[in-house]
Amino acid sequence: MASRLTSIIATYVILYKVPTFGRNHFSLGVDTPRKSKTSFKKPNWINDLEKQPSFLDLDSILLALNCSDAASLPVTQECSTSSCGAYFAFASVYDVLVQVTWHFMGIFLASASTILYIMILVFRKSLSHIFQYLMLHKVFKHSWNNIHRRSCQILYWPIVLRDTSLSSTVNVEYAHKTAIRKHALWSSIAVDLLMGFVLGAAFLLNTETICICTIALVHHMTDAILRSGCVWLMGVPAGFKLNTELAELLGMISLNAVQIYSTLWFFVGGYLRHILQGIAFSGITLGLTAPVSFFIDIIQLATLHVTMLHWLISSIYSRQIQTVASLWRLFRGRKWNPLRQRLDSYDYTVEQHVVGSLLFTPVLLLIPTTSVFYVFFSILTTTVIWVCVMLEIVIAVIQSTPYAELTLWVTRRQRFPAGVFFLHEPSSRDLSTLPIRGCNERKANDTIDGQSESLVSELNCNYATLVQVLRSNYERVFNRTGFSFCKELAYGILSGERVPSSLHLQPSPSFPWMNIGITEYWMHCRDSVLSCSPKR
Repeated sequence: MASRLTSIIATYVILYKVPTFGRNHFSLGVDTPRKSKTSFKKPNWINDLEKQPSFLDLDSILLALNCSDAASLPVTQECSTSSCGAYFAFASVYDVLVQVTWHFMGIFLASASTILYIMILVFRKSLSHIFQYLMLHKVFKHSWNNIHRRSCQILYWPIVLRDTSLSSTVNVEYAHKTAIRKHALWSSIAVDLLMGFVLGAAFLLNTETICICTIALVHHMTDAILRSGCVWLMGVPAGFKLNTELAELLGMISLNAVQIYSTLWFFVGGYLRHILQGIAFSGITLGLTAPVSFFIDIIQLATLHVTMLHWLISSIYSRQIQTVASLWRLFRGRKWNPLRQRLDSYDYTVEQHVVGSLLFTPVLLLIPTTSVFYVFFSILTTTVIWVCVMLEIVIAVIQSTPYAELTLWVTRRQRFPAGVFFLHEPSSRDLSTLPIRGCNERKANDTIDGQSESLVSELNCNYATLVQVLRSNYERVFNRTGFSFCKELAYGILSGERVPSSLHLQPSPSFPWMNIGITEYWMHCRDSVLSCSPKR
């Protein structure tokens, strides 16, 4: 009996668009599931692949697709034989004019940037030798950090503009990411300057109104909240019977501190108009984040007396809580072991128990009086902290929003793939009617075991949503910072310990301070401009 060996060889055709720079590329994505979006029944070969263990390295396949010769845009055009000589003569003259123009532009921009670089270096070195500089750096910390960041962004434009990585020239995906990273810097600065110009113009046009509103707000906060609140706490607040002597002592200290600080700010009020004009000009020249950072420092400086009173009363409150806890452990015969971080048994003497009993009662009875003042100033301090935190979040959002990516997402979503899927063609459809994308025309209907199966599939991409585009940028900045800040703030308020006053956000991208030679910086600027010149 003769045996016949029959082998069926099936050819699977996958249609895809060739990745080109400025149009599209392929990417597996992070959050988007890899699924086949189709209204037909899946072909058998796709079902067999899904049943098999996933040993296929799709990353390498997509990397090979993105590394295509079609990624480079054509820079030469064919010309007819009859006009070839005249065309090349005209093109040579045109190239010379273009190259000369770009050289002059590079020299001009490099010289202007170098002058600015020298001014920033001289200003920074001159301030570093002044003692008052250290005080100003601590008082106006947010303003200084914002100016430092903006100076680094301005100085780093030749480094960002000039990309020397080889991967961005041969890989469409890397080229797209490099282009987005280049546009992110100038787009962030441009939007920041535009919003700062609007705020500065509004301040300059309404200086008198803002001065009147600011003075009225300061008087209301001082008289209606601080002074009235301290006087109310010195009496019988909400029906609580407090220790009169301690309440009067804490109240008089608070009233004297408020009066001294109000007198100091009375003299500062005469320069309020000039301060507002300085804020307006800083917004016009440095962007919106500069006046917002200055607002944070001004709010912290204006409420320094509230912060100091909160620190004083919180110190008293925390010491009382610790004393009561220690005396309570004394009555139970326990002692806190700071080395092992645990409670150990301890035999106290009779004298220690008597002294502990005498101290426990007055300290416990004085806690309500201290707690009332502590709660009042904790509410004021927490309100100030949250106002500053909201302004910090505004700065972080302005600096971290990818404006260039948003523009590209609206105009060309193909630049943001977030997963691939195979859209198979129906078996009744002939391949000759399909558009050709990366393969030759051929008929792809085959019969295996008497069943017709579609062997043609089209490789398509899922595109990232607006949330996915923004989330990656904001996650790098915040990264669970809000949760840790709220945890530390709640623990500090409940225990009377030090509370955090800032989120300490680091908007991306952040650059270190540039410290290179003047000639080298000039060469970098010129070469960066010349690298953008058209190549023929």
